[in-house]
Amino acid sequence: MLGSTTMDTNLVHFTLRRVGATLHFATDPVKSGSQSFVMHSLQLQRLPSEYEALKALERVGIGYWSSFPPDGIQATVTRDQLRAMGFRGNY
Repeated sequence: MLGSTTMDTNLVHFTLRRVGATLHFATDPVKSGSQSFVMHSLQLQRLPSEYEALKALERVGIGYWSSFPPDGIQATVTRDQLRAMGFRGNY
């Protein structure tokens, strides 16, 4: 797991969305979940495959899946984990 400069965490929901031929990896705060920092304008990532999203989750220590669950993945994450996964925005 990556070291964090802050212990602020948010409960988020990761999803994969296919729009035409493009696969989008998205994360949104869980409205009823713990929110230690504000997440505004978090940008979707365009990925070539589901495998890339799964590797990003594994790389930052969130977990391992052999396929992306259809209903998404909920996880508690830090800002550093979001950045390491490639998400950009104001958070």
